[in-house]
Parts: sequence; structure tokens; C-alpha cells
Amino acid sequence: MLGVKYWFRGVVGALALSLLAACGDTSEAGREVEPSAEAPSGVSNIDGDIRARLEALPGVTILGDEQIDDFRFFTLDFEQPADHRNPAGEKFLQRMTLFHRSVAAPMVIDTEGAEIFAEPIAAEPVDLLKGNQVTVEHRFYGTSTPASRDWKLLDVWQSAADAHRVVEVFKTIYGARWLSTGVFRGGTAAILHRYYYPNDVEGTIPYAERHSLGLQDVRTPHFLANVGDATCRERLKAVQRAALERREALTPMVAAQAEWGFTFDTVGVDKAFEFSVVRLPFYFWQYMGLAPYDCDTIPEPTVSDEELFAFVDLVAGPAYIFSDQALHSVTEPESYQCATELGAPLFPEAELGSLLRYPGGQVPTLLPPEGVTKVYNPVPMLKVEVWMRWHARRVLIVDGALSPWSASAFGVSPWNDAYRIVDPAGIGFYGTLSALPEPQRTFFFQRLSEWADAPVHVPEVSQGKLSARYEKRLRRR
Repeated sequence: MLGVKYWFRGVVGALALSLLAACGDTSEAGREVEPSAEAPSGVSNIDGDIRARLEALPGVTILGDEQIDDFRFFTLDFEQPADHRNPAGEKFLQRMTLFHRSVAAPMVIDTEGAEIFAEPIAAEPVDLLKGNQVTVEHRFYGTSTPASRDWKLLDVWQSAADAHRVVEVFKTIYGARWLSTGVFRGGTAAILHRYYYPNDVEGTIPYAERHSLGLQDVRTPHFLANVGDATCRERLKAVQRAALERREALTPMVAAQAEWGFTFDTVGVDKAFEFSVVRLPFYFWQYMGLAPYDCDTIPEPTVSDEELFAFVDLVAGPAYIFSDQALHSVTEPESYQCATELGAPLFPEAELGSLLRYPGGQVPTLLPPEGVTKVYNPVPMLKVEVWMRWHARRVLIVDGALSPWSASAFGVSPWNDAYRIVDPAGIGFYGTLSALPEPQRTFFFQRLSEWADAPVHVPEVSQGKLSARYEKRLRRR
């Protein structure tokens, strides 16, 4: 699904250009050599001295090194200033991974919006270009946290400066063209990096970027009221009402999750349950199509208490969002970012009315970290909004058709060689270039090829289907 003005250039381009002559597989740009003493035992070493070259980079520590398929996979720590305005001050180690194919191949920097995805699954542009990838964990997530835990250092400029320094250092080895990408909050991080450092990369391909205006973005309820199938939406509402009406029977099932190590002292069991029920449609459509998220799995409101709770827990599990363990580790930095700069969606409550005990309570400023001043500053993201709409060049935003986040997507201009496309065959919030219908698919492959100055390799997976590799990655989001 693509608006006329967004794919008009694609139609013209596809007619004017022959189908990508470079789309077929080509020989590897690097050459294989005999394994060196540095290479993992029993494997071939592409660009034989790459480990030595990495070890010579300032601030780089190699934690892991293995050969996987046609690339060398490194796990790295990279020393960063906790405050880029004071580079001589506190330092922290930022976790990264590197997919190395050849120093002559394009490089894609994948900015994670949270803890790093440690498994070696390359981003789609990397697969299409047969390129390299450096993946960067977001500051304050995973192991990439300054010892001071000074929350003021978690802002959009500091994270963009992290990515900029990675590019500066690694470009001394990888001299071909660079692109950037990211999924979900990582897609937003890629846009922010490009905004603050527009010359670091030639092009940016964010997937399902998130962008909210305010602490409760009012565009979200309108989207959820119209997304997908009307019957499916009504069934979700019926489940929400039934769950709240049977609250006294279902909340003990939340409390019982203490046996799995979850506690709810921060928000309380009752509030955690209600908040999860309110969020249920948002999460359902976000992952719609990723098994078992399907309209046929929505239970009737008359099912047993156990079946009703099982569905709520599957889609919007209270323990995985509102337990103390989640709020004070997994989601704490996200809540701070939303409360101070990124904003958050408004989860619709109107139709649940009198069944709610805590209406309007899902505001990120009310969530941990506790005892920390959180003042929402809309200016940085408003500046990015204006820049994206009028000035951003060589950007390709990819969304899934059912994504609730698409209600607040950035606008772009195709006259700047910048596009936003919606994959009708995607998984909820996530689409792929490979699944696009023609002529858009060929046109955007051509744009990617030109930005990277490298051929695109047509994927073997069937058009319109999401690769199992990407499904595996999405399950970690």
C-alpha cells in the first residue's frame, strides 16, 4: 500500500530503468585467504587481517569471533564517553556486534533502540547488499550503562553522538559507502543519528520507527478504531470488557506469577492488570500475523477465567510490562526516554468507561525510574519532524500496514529522494522491502543500490512472505 505521490516516482523510475541488472548474485567483493592464526579454528578468514585491524582501533575490545555462513561475526565492547560534551570524563563500554564480509563491501550501522540483539541475524539491507553490519546497543540498556547512571545523559543527542563516534572510528577500516538502519526504537535512533550527523551515511532505512507527539499521543486511538477487520476489533473490545468485569477472578492470576519470580510492588497487581487490558488492542495489532497473533485466536468473552486470562497474558502480559522486574530493568530506560523526549501513545479508554479504576494513569512520567526528575521536552522531536518532512534526503521508512505506531509516522518528501512505504504483507508493525509488490519493489531496490553504490541481490524468499529469520528477530522486540 503506497500513496500515489509516494510511488509515482517509483513507477516512472521502474519504466525508465531496466530491471536491476545487478540484482542477480555476484561474486564476493573480498577474497578468501588461508586461515590466519587470528581466525577461529577450522574456518576461512575473509580479509585475513581483519581481527588485527579491529584490535588496533581505539577503544575496541573483541569479546567473540566466529565464522557464520558467509560472514565473520564479532562481539565487541567499544569505549564511549558517558557525556560527549565532556569526552575526558566518565567512560562506559558500549556493546556492539560486527558482521564482516569484506572491507570493500558497503557497511550498514544498525542502531538498536534497546538491548542488543545478540544473535547473528543481519538486517534486511545487509542481506540485500551482501554488506557488512555494525550493530550498536543503545546507551543505558543491557551492559551499555555508565556506572554513574546519571539519567540526564540519556537523551537523543547523546545516543546520536554514540553512533557518530562508531562511524568515525570504523570508517578507518570500512571505506565503502555507509547506510544506517534500525527497527522500532532503533529505527527512531537511526533517524536521530542522521538528523544530528547527516553526512555520516549515504542513506537511512528505518523499519517501524516510533514517533509520538506528547506524553499521550491522541492520534493512536483514531488509528486503533479503524485498523484491520471491524469484527476483529469488536471481539477485542468484548475481551477487554469481560476481563475488567471479571477482575476479581483474574487479578489473583497476576499475583500468582510471583512463583515465577515476578512481583508488583511498584504499581500493584490491580493496576498492572488494568493497564495491560487497556493496552491489549495496541499490542495485538502491533504483532498481528506473528503466530499466535491472529483474529481466530481471540476468545469469546464467555470462556473460562483461565482462558480469558491466558489471552490477556499472551498479548499484553502484565508481568512482562508492569512487574517490578520489568519496570526497574527492562523498561526503565524506555520509560525515562518517553517521559523526557520521545513521548508515548494514548491507549484508548473511552469505551471501557466505568470499568476503569485508574483512567488516564498510563503516563510515562509516573513510571520508574523513581526519584528522578522527568520533564517532557518536545523541542528535539519537533525539530526532527520538520527536518524529516522538508529536508531529509535518501531516507526510506518501512512500516507494516497494521502498525499502531504508523499513526504517528514521520512525513517525508519524495522530491528529496525520501520515502515512506507501507508493506501490506508485513507482520503488524514490521514490513520488508522484499515483500513489496511491483513496481515499487524494483524501484526501491534500485534506490538502495544507488545509495550504497553496490548491487542488490534479489532474495530467495518468496515475495509477499516474511522470512523466518526476520520472524525470529521480531520475537525478541
